[in-house]
This record gives sequence, C-alpha cells and structure tokens, in this order.
Amino acid sequence: MKKTAEDYNDLGLQELAQGHFEEALSLFEKSIQTDGSYAHPYCNIGNILAATGHEDDAVRWFTRAIELNPQLELAYYGLGNSYFNIGNYESARVSFEKAKEKGMDHHDLDFMIAMSYMQGEQLEKAIASFEACLTVQPGDVEAYFNKGMSYARLGHIEEAKQDFLKAIELAPEHDDALYNLGVAYAFLDNTEESKAQFEKALAVNPSHILAQNALAELNKQ
Repeated sequence: MKKTAEDYNDLGLQELAQGHFEEALSLFEKSIQTDGSYAHPYCNIGNILAATGHEDDAVRWFTRAIELNPQLELAYYGLGNSYFNIGNYESARVSFEKAKEKGMDHHDLDFMIAMSYMQGEQLEKAIASFEACLTVQPGDVEAYFNKGMSYARLGHIEEAKQDFLKAIELAPEHDDALYNLGVAYAFLDNTEESKAQFEKALAVNPSHILAQNALAELNKQ
C-alpha cells in the first residue's frame, strides 16, 4: 500500500524519538513531497532545525506550518521557543499566547510566557505570570527564582529575598539563588548574611565568578 503524508510523518517521528535526525528529516521531506499541504512535517522540520541551533531557519518552517494549519498549537509553541532563543521576546510571547489560545495547556508554556515578559522587561506582568505558574505547580524552583529576579530588577528587594529563600528551600544547591540572595542581603545592609550566602554559593559551585567577585569586594570592607 502506498504511504501517505501522515505515514511518512509518523515514521519520521519514530526516528526523531531515537535521535536519528537525518533519517527523520528525510522522512519529513517525503511527507511534504507526498502532500505539500500537510502541516505537521513542516513543524517537525522546524523542531529539528531549532534543536540543532538553526533558529532563524526554524522560524520559517514553523511559520509555514501555521500558514497551512492555523490551529497547529505545536507550531506556535515551537515558533515561540525559536523567537525566544534569538532574543525576540515580544514575538515569542505572542506565539506562546497563540499556542495557549489554540488549546495547549501545559505548565512549560505558562512558564515561557512568564519568561518572555521578564526578558522583555515587562516585569509586573512577568511576576503575575510566575505567580500563576506557582498556583498550578507550587514546587517550581525556577518560577520562584525568576520571580525573585523580576522583583529585584524592579528594586523590590524584600520581595526578591523571599522568593530566593523559597527557591533555596526547594533546591538548597541552587547556586544562582544563593548568590542573588547574597546580593539582596547586601542591598538590605546585612553584610554578614550576604557573605554567608556568597560562601554557600561557592561551596556549591567554586567557579561561580559573580559570587567570587562579590565576596572579594565584601572582604575588602
């Protein structure tokens, strides 16, 4: 029986799941040759390009998939990730929101919407989005950490400190949370606690340059 575009796409996904990128790519191309209007292989080629660092090319393939099937939520999600990775945070957020609108319901999607707000310096919206993530998944260390970073950028140091403390409670060896907690204590004029956190960060990661420099500066005082 002659294979359909869907058949070739499914075979490509099987190869992709095993990490066989070239074989998967060949099968996705056969899917397109069989039916150029079938959107899924375009999306899957976009995923391969993104996974191999070709984000600009991936954007074009995800965009084509969406043109062919405006309901394909995975294409919007892939497009959002590629935009995020090339630093186009507003387009990333719009794409992630589209994926959500089309029916994708996943914690990672909500987290990436929050990260897009944060990287785009829309910090109040980022905080609200991280809080929404934490309502669904209260143990999300990175949501606490990045919410703390958003508060810190706004100059809300006490709130930032509380989020860093929560991140460390959940992940005691989170060296960046330890370092940023040290920075928060420094801003709050608690030098001894600041030093203690920098030392903890270095105990976890002796090559943490920022913690090394911060501790050296405090030791000069």
